[in-house]
Amino acid sequence: MFTLPNIILPIWLLFLPFGFVIGLFLIYGLFNIYHLLRFATYNLGSYFVTVLFIGGAVILAAISIIYITNYDWTLTWNLTDFLEFKSVTFL
Repeated sequence: MFTLPNIILPIWLLFLPFGFVIGLFLIYGLFNIYHLLRFATYNLGSYFVTVLFIGGAVILAAISIIYITNYDWTLTWNLTDFLEFKSVTFL
């Protein structure tokens, strides 16, 4: 019978894709803010959109930090239990 090896991953590995997405957001956000400030007409609408974008990003970052700091990232995830093949008998 086929047996899986014991596969255990630390949960902090989830920070890698999270960090990648946050990095892409920062690049995209800085690109947008630069173009809003450099090429937009200076009126109340462009100012409001810039403040709304920055404020929303700060609020999302604060919520993310609150949830991330309350979790124990030293735990491990046993993938063997999750991926264990259950033998099924067919009649």
